[in-house]
Amino acid sequence: MKQKIFAYAFMIFLFGILIFNSCKNDPKDIARISMPDTIAGQFISEGEVIYSELGNAKLRIQAPVIYNFETSKSYTEMPQGFFAEFFDDDVNVEATIAAEYGIFLNDEDKMIAKYDVEVFSLKNEEQLNTEELIWDMKARKIYSDAFVKITSKDKIILGDGFESDENFENRSIKKLRGEFLVDQENE
Repeated sequence: MKQKIFAYAFMIFLFGILIFNSCKNDPKDIARISMPDTIAGQFISEGEVIYSELGNAKLRIQAPVIYNFETSKSYTEMPQGFFAEFFDDDVNVEATIAAEYGIFLNDEDKMIAKYDVEVFSLKNEEQLNTEELIWDMKARKIYSDAFVKITSKDKIILGDGFESDENFENRSIKKLRGEFLVDQENE
């Protein structure tokens, strides 16, 4: 009888050690999860956000997922990509932008688009492709330090780095790689 009690007590003791040892949490994981910066204040699924100035729509963004973080540095993140339309004063679409990732740094008035970024200016009939594009709303300019390709009706421009006003009109390529004329007769 003493042997059975001892065997049961020993098994309970071993079981307790296994349970307590298997329930460990890494302190770094706990700290990361409990940080306010990692918890979204708002979550929008299949969302649409419209920004306006003085009651006029200026920008419409559509994204499968939108997270809004209200922390010491407020930001809005679109980790599954987005599509945006920019409007003129008459609410006509002037330009579009699409990317696989986007983030608005609300306190800095900056938007960063990353991964397969495509901007199309309807007014200029030009398309910009790059892997990263930054829109500084305060300075009213867009820029990139990444490789860029600009395609228009009659030419293709390749380069590293780009800067332009937000209307995509006054632009410069930082390091031009090449400029190629497009043969329109064969199209």
